This record gives sequence, structure tokens and C-alpha cells, in this order.
Amino acid sequence: MIMMIKKKKRNKRAKRDDISVDDVLKEFISNENLSIDDEEPYDEVIEYMKRKVNYSSGEDVLSWWKKHSCIYSQLSRLALALLSIPASSATSERIFSETGRILEARRQLLSAESLDSLVFLRNFR
Repeated sequence: MIMMIKKKKRNKRAKRDDISVDDVLKEFISNENLSIDDEEPYDEVIEYMKRKVNYSSGEDVLSWWKKHSCIYSQLSRLALALLSIPASSATSERIFSETGRILEARRQLLSAESLDSLVFLRNFR
């Protein structure tokens, strides 16, 4: 019984830790079966990397992705989701509160780098 519980915990941890950015992109792209010539899978990431992207420094990144959504339909949706600004400041307020809890009286001698690392580790989920 104890072995089964330990195995389940290990499997949960492995599932959470073994997910890479490539896995997320592959799953995102495979959700809609896009294809070229109905034989080769259409890989927007490879296509995007092959093309020379014309981007002017004055152009907004989100508007660029909206403009090119017909070419990179799935990548543009992913980019818009990742690059959008959250509608509230709750996340930043929560981080400030957690930083205050980390810097209590007995931890006043923490270096800025150590504090930054602790805040990062607590908020990286």
C-alpha cells in the first residue's frame, strides 16, 4: 500500500516536471489538424523560423501577431495569450505581500539576489 502511494506521488511529480515548452507547442499545434497538401503536417513554428520576419521597431508586437494571424493562426493565438497584459494587478500585489513576509526581522541580512531568488521560487508554478 505504501509503495503504491509513493509511486503515485512520484508519477504526479514526474508528469509536472517532464513537460517542456516543445511539448506545449506540439500539443497546441496538434489540437487543430492543419495540413499542407493533406500529406505533410503543417508546422507553423518551423515555417515561422524559416521566414524572414519584417518587423519595424515602432510596430506593436500584439498588432503584428493580429495582422499575421491568417498565416500563423495557431502561433498568433498562442502569442496573444502569452503576450497579453493581465487585466488586474492582483499578481503583482500578491508578490509584494509575499516579499514582505520573506523579509521579516530575522531575515533582514538577505542579499538582494537571495531575496530575488526566494520570491522567484515561491511564484514559479
